Order: sequence, then structure tokens, then C-alpha cells
Amino acid sequence: MKTKLGLFVLMVAFFAVVCISCGKESSEKNTSSVNTEKVKSGSKSILILSSSPRRGGNSEILCNEFKKGAEEANHTVEMININDHDIQFFENKYYERSDNPEDADDAIRIIHKMAAADVIVLSSPVYFYSMTGQMKTLIDRVFKYEKDLKSKEFYYIITATDNNEEALEGTIQGFRGFIHCLYDSREIGIVRGFGARDSGSILKKPTAVQEAYEFGKNA
Repeated sequence: MKTKLGLFVLMVAFFAVVCISCGKESSEKNTSSVNTEKVKSGSKSILILSSSPRRGGNSEILCNEFKKGAEEANHTVEMININDHDIQFFENKYYERSDNPEDADDAIRIIHKMAAADVIVLSSPVYFYSMTGQMKTLIDRVFKYEKDLKSKEFYYIITATDNNEEALEGTIQGFRGFIHCLYDSREIGIVRGFGARDSGSILKKPTAVQEAYEFGKNA
């Protein structure tokens, strides 16, 4: 009788251990699944706005590095050179908001893309210590759409011929003035590519190139 009772106790203990082990394994699998979903849900929509009129220029090279890093991190990335689009100067008629892209030039379509993005990269070479006219024109056209661009993360990519980093400050402040007018949006990082005159010379500035890539990778 004692022998049978002992065997019964051993069997109960064995099944208890098996059940606990299976439950732990199942729990670990579920945790792994949750973590995977978190990684997937961390993917962001990124819009890169390049304003360099020089194709393959220094600021555009840095934009491509940002794009490369972001794509490797499985983010969704679209890069637009705004010089390829019809963006008219701000006029009196634009005081009235229109959400129909057919009613206006390409500015409204680009602004809608900005509104849909989680992250926006503003890129410009420095002209006379400021951003390009193309970029400033697009920013002006955001008037009446400021509320659509809330809670965005912004990066700036700026290049200049001048070897002095201070040459970039006018453009940086221009971008910051724009972001200041947007609700709950914030500046995340700045790529400063100064001392780059000729097209492609930014490649001799490995710090700026690597920084653009890393910002994209960690956006």
C-alpha cells in the first residue's frame, strides 16, 4: 500500500513539473511574439525633403545616407527633391485653405505627405547664410496647414561651402522658426556638412556622412 502511495505521489509530482515547464515555455513564446510586434510597430513613415537644385550635390548625398540608414531599420522612406515640383510663391489666394490637390500646385500634395509622415527631414545647402528659396517657399505655403503638422519629429541636413560652422546658423534658425509654429513638433537632430564646396566633396567629411546614416538608422 505504501509502495502504491509512493508511486502515486511521484507521478503527481512528475506531471506537476511537466505542466509548469510547458507553461513557462508557452509564456516565453508569447513574450517573444509580443516583442516582435513591438519591433514591427516601431516602424515609422519618413519624408525627406531635399531642396538642392544640384542633383547629386552634397546635401542630397547626405539625404541619401539618411535614407539608407532608415531603410535598413525597416522604416518607410520617401525622398522628394522639391525642385522637381511646381511650388508657387505664397499669394493672397492661399489665405483660403484648400484640401483639394487639384485646386492648386504641387505644394498642397507635398504638405499632405508631410502631414502623413512621422518624421520629416528638411535639407538645404546654404545660400547667402540662409536656406534655398525653394525650401523657404514650401515652408511659406504651409500657412493654414500648421495644425496638420502636429507631433512631428524633424531632422535638418545642411551643407555649406564655408569652413566655419557658424555659416549654417541662419538656416538652422530658419528651420527652428518654422518648427516653433507647429504644435508639439520637435527637433531631433542636425547634420552639419560645412566646408564642402564641389559636388561630392562632402564624402571627404566622414563625420557628416556617418551622422546622416546613423540619424536615419535610429530615427
